[in-house]
Amino acid sequence: MNPKISVILTAWMRPQYLEEQVERVLKQSVPPQEIILWYNQPPKRLGFLERKQLTTFKNEKYVKKIFCDYNFGIIPRFTLSACLESDYVCIFDDDTMPGERWFENCLNYVDDEKVICGSIGLRYLSRSEMTTETPRMGWEGKNTKLEFVDLVGHSWFFRRQWAPYFWDEEPLLRSFGEDIHFCAMLQRHGIRAACPPHPETDRSLWGSVKPERGVDGVAISCSSDRSSDFFRVVQHEIEKGYKPILL
Repeated sequence: MNPKISVILTAWMRPQYLEEQVERVLKQSVPPQEIILWYNQPPKRLGFLERKQLTTFKNEKYVKKIFCDYNFGIIPRFTLSACLESDYVCIFDDDTMPGERWFENCLNYVDDEKVICGSIGLRYLSRSEMTTETPRMGWEGKNTKLEFVDLVGHSWFFRRQWAPYFWDEEPLLRSFGEDIHFCAMLQRHGIRAACPPHPETDRSLWGSVKPERGVDGVAISCSSDRSSDFFRVVQHEIEKGYKPILL
């Protein structure tokens, strides 16, 4: 019996990638039972044709769409996951293009190791400054075995029953740092964060086969004012009991 997997996508600043992302999700070796698109109102600077890509695209008949005329940011996708009826949830950033065996890869570890799986993973090296191990695990480090990390990002694969843990406490910020917060809340329940193998010789297992898209001009993490915000969230979670692996 195939596991029931719900996929949550978001669309806002990169509508041009949505069609490809849906196609890659549908081609998974373990197919999802549903795909849900959270439609955040696009910026006014986007023209009509770009906006139309959010509502009319190849394979749209397989996608359940939630239209929102206000941009509530990145938090709703995690809240939505708690409302679903699947066994597992995989949330994707809008720049993340999974290899066709990504779900299969995650399923090999999520239950046996009790982990939330991600496409990229960070391990912190300092409590006083924003210093992390390099290269990051996942598609950047090309790890050949499961690697435990402090937080995962770009995609999040987890048991649906874990979703309510996101709200064990209010996140410090509503616009940023949701990955840190969720991993910190899961840690309280004995659930670790990890990057499944991303072998250089088999990109079908990767969480994102086109990682260069995550560093374009609209990437939140690349904003000049985000580095201090990012580490402020990390320090906040550490003060609340979050324990980085190497510290």
